[in-house]
Amino acid sequence: MTMTRLTLILAAAMAAFSVIPPSATAQDDAITLRDASLALRAQTREAAGNEDWEAAIRSNEAALALQPGHPGLLNNRLVLARLSGNMPGMLDALDAIAGHGIAFDLSNLEQADELRTLDAERFAAIEARLAETAAPAGEARLVAEPPLRDALIEALAVDNETERLYLGSVVDRRIYRVEPFEPNEAEVFAGEEAEIGSIFGLAVDRRNGLLYAAEGAVDITPLTSDEPIGTALVAFDLDTGEIVRRHTIEGATRMGDVVVRDGIVYVADADGGRIYRLDGPRGELELYAQDPRFVSLQGVAPARGALFVADYTWGIWRIDPVSRNATLLPTPPGAGLIGVDGMVADRTGRLFLVRNGTRPFGLFELEFDRFGDTPTALTPVLINDNRLGEPTTVRIADGRAFLINDAQWALFDADADPAERTDPMILSLPLP
Repeated sequence: MTMTRLTLILAAAMAAFSVIPPSATAQDDAITLRDASLALRAQTREAAGNEDWEAAIRSNEAALALQPGHPGLLNNRLVLARLSGNMPGMLDALDAIAGHGIAFDLSNLEQADELRTLDAERFAAIEARLAETAAPAGEARLVAEPPLRDALIEALAVDNETERLYLGSVVDRRIYRVEPFEPNEAEVFAGEEAEIGSIFGLAVDRRNGLLYAAEGAVDITPLTSDEPIGTALVAFDLDTGEIVRRHTIEGATRMGDVVVRDGIVYVADADGGRIYRLDGPRGELELYAQDPRFVSLQGVAPARGALFVADYTWGIWRIDPVSRNATLLPTPPGAGLIGVDGMVADRTGRLFLVRNGTRPFGLFELEFDRFGDTPTALTPVLINDNRLGEPTTVRIADGRAFLINDAQWALFDADADPAERTDPMILSLPLP
């Protein structure tokens, strides 16, 4: 392989990983760290483009010092060590990848035999850790597979009393209901008579007989030329699907995940860096928390006397209920919280996360110390199941987790083949 070809491969790899935003390791300097890391990555790409491997390695290591365990930067370390002919450096990179619980297929590494010869004992230990990461965990059953392959199902809610599933669509702007006795059928619950936007979050409020939905728009949302792009928290009658009320708030960008606990509703503004609260169906949507460090807010979960929110680019924030200040949780040893999409808490305060930005994708439990403040482990609940593609949302009902297996966002790009889409699967498994 020529050096020019290797340079192109490295540039492509770094460009791909650069879209995975950085995590932060210190609350007060989060914005500074993010800007510094982005600048260092740009330096790495420039140096690699000039085949100045020493400079590329220095800038990548500086970025890693800011963000230890970042999967893209660890992969950069491996590629740069290979391109510079540093075999011990390749072992170091593989050791770090394996030590952070990141999936990696050694069979695709041309230098595997050479590395094994270099240090057989160390390479065997890396192989063992990677094999553990690649091992399946959890056993889920298929509970529904409705014919909605062209809908792009992003949101899920479960009615704990009836076991009805509610699915929110992005592309055709519908909410569907799936009955437990007809798991392979779906009826339109809302969006046919009264127009709604793309649905990004759903939550059942059984206490008040409502289904809350976060509506908004993205590039693939089908809008007419004169249709305004807005976002709202919409309350539907849980039985009829009729709109009871649209809750809006000035400055909202795109509401995403929704959660209801004891009639209180929390909504993450995915693109606006804000969290909203609704104190019951007759209340007004209010700003609960905002922080300039928030980048891409996803799942929200009230638990342990606070509100937790997943930021796809940083990790998990804890919102203090009194000060409303946000603190970034430290990453537990041997794990990664980058790329967390869905999140839910059970009634005992246990947090369950859906990760689809760092492999292996799947469902994990974030465990805490006895004081409930510091994460101690990220334990797989369901990973390496061949039905998992791009899992997004998780909900809990009757001691079970319900999970969307594959949102398939990439297959709704203009240049994608629609024939490759599959019907969404809803998987279920008992919580440990």
